[in-house]
Amino acid sequence: MTDKTHTLTNLIPALTRLARILAPTPDAAEDMAQEALLRVWTRLKRGGEIEDLRPYLMTTLRNASTRPAPQDQELTEHNTPSQPAEVWSRFACGDVNNAITRLPDDQAELLRMAALYGNSYADIAKAFDLPVGTVMSRISRARARLRADLDLPKSRAVETLLQDMVP
Repeated sequence: MTDKTHTLTNLIPALTRLARILAPTPDAAEDMAQEALLRVWTRLKRGGEIEDLRPYLMTTLRNASTRPAPQDQELTEHNTPSQPAEVWSRFACGDVNNAITRLPDDQAELLRMAALYGNSYADIAKAFDLPVGTVMSRISRARARLRADLDLPKSRAVETLLQDMVP
């Protein structure tokens, strides 16, 4: 058991790296890694045999990443949102709009042209008399900053947030 414990302890950094890749937020990554460690540790304590600990631990983490988060309490009519769904999208639109106003003016203007109005990079470059590479770079920085401001995972397209804002 001591060998397995030592091996398990040495695998924590690799497990944490994988959890950060799989999870949408750092907190979720930490929770997933701890859950995977707890499951494997419990199995080892019960005498369960694990031939190769590393792949077993990583698979346990991947499986945990696909499971929905457990609810702390049962949902009832008293603790569920009673507002219509469009209210929440309006809040999200407000958050996105506020985040866009915090962007540098050049980035915000180019992002609006691309995301809200659907203009191509070439059309935007022509309209603002800029090289296409500059337009792409500024829009990329704007998207990255919006993701950071709104605490979105890298896999989430910023444009999906902006769809409800189109007039």
